[in-house]
Amino acid sequence: MKFTDNLIKGLKPKSSPYRLFEKGSDKGFGIQVTKSGTKSFFLQYALNGKRKYLNLGRYPTISLSDAREKVRDNRELLINGDHISQEALKSYGSLEDLINYYIDQMRSQGKRSWEKVYADIQYNVFTVLDKNIPAKEVNSAQIRKVIHKIIQRGAVVQANRIRSYLHRAFELGIFHDNDPKSLSNEFIFNLSINPVTAVPKNASAEKVGERALSFEEIAIIWNNEKIDAPVPTLLAIKLILIFGIRPIELTGAKKSEFDFKNLTWSIPPERIKNKRWHLLPIVPQAEQLLEELLLFSGESEFLMPGRYNPEESIHKTSLGHSLKKIQKQNIHYPVFTLRDLRRTAKTRMGELGINKSIRDIIQNHALSDVSSKHYDRWDYMPEKREALEKWSHYLECKLMS
Repeated sequence: MKFTDNLIKGLKPKSSPYRLFEKGSDKGFGIQVTKSGTKSFFLQYALNGKRKYLNLGRYPTISLSDAREKVRDNRELLINGDHISQEALKSYGSLEDLINYYIDQMRSQGKRSWEKVYADIQYNVFTVLDKNIPAKEVNSAQIRKVIHKIIQRGAVVQANRIRSYLHRAFELGIFHDNDPKSLSNEFIFNLSINPVTAVPKNASAEKVGERALSFEEIAIIWNNEKIDAPVPTLLAIKLILIFGIRPIELTGAKKSEFDFKNLTWSIPPERIKNKRWHLLPIVPQAEQLLEELLLFSGESEFLMPGRYNPEESIHKTSLGHSLKKIQKQNIHYPVFTLRDLRRTAKTRMGELGINKSIRDIIQNHALSDVSSKHYDRWDYMPEKREALEKWSHYLECKLMS
């Protein structure tokens, strides 16, 4: 089998990494394909009776002809008994390598947004800049071109987001070259400056959210008998308002998380921003809403199963889309986002005199003081139950008055 560009481009990833060797005059020349589809050339050789692999670079950053030339150069070194230097073989990482490194860092840190960030970069950056360009050759003018194109279509907030992603990626690239753990990588970025720094952020594009619903608006949400909308959506909106939770904490919930005997809800780390179990009390009002919502879940293990695939939960964006549809079809329905419900719960509970520290604990905000981070293992369940019962009772009385 002779390697060609068409053959290499056609190699598909499998469930585990695999290697292919070229049968020909370049003995030991091969290519490895990882689970994610990354393709890298290598040279297999023997040293002191042990099989070794020399990484020659990632395809297509390293072309097939360049990789073949490296094979021949290093074979000659081996024949002459000279030492092969991995460092000398390093190539300059491409813009794609830089973005992949950034995304890998996000994934390793457990950040759930990595898929969206990667998709945004592919759509907004790789359509303007060649992803195979060495990252060290990207300059501020090119970054401005990317941002300008986003602003031209009116997406000024998105422009700031992309700028932030790129700035962080280049910062990590600079860190990469100085990090001892990166010495085994087949590339270096050789970045001296961050080209994004010179491109200013549009400070007026984004405002800190301030929307907190009034009780008049909450009453419309709560007394929704005349609203033409999916019942599970309306129930979910009420539950988010009672608990003050993040939407994904509810939309991805499994039935097994709810203990109706002890009236507790245990939310696992994979749906929690700070990656810690979060325990919430199920107050009477929430219990009633959950029982109603369960009636719509059928045999699925999820509280809110997917419409077309009950073996999975609804997509994390589905509830937000459903809310927008309700607002579009019902002109008297308040305009707000699901995130505003979380802010509303926090604000209105404060008006009731519920201590901010307890409100923070209910909403699972990370506490940064040393005592809370390292020593406090109390779950504050009695305090959380008292606060949520007070909030839900007040909410009920207010809506009935």
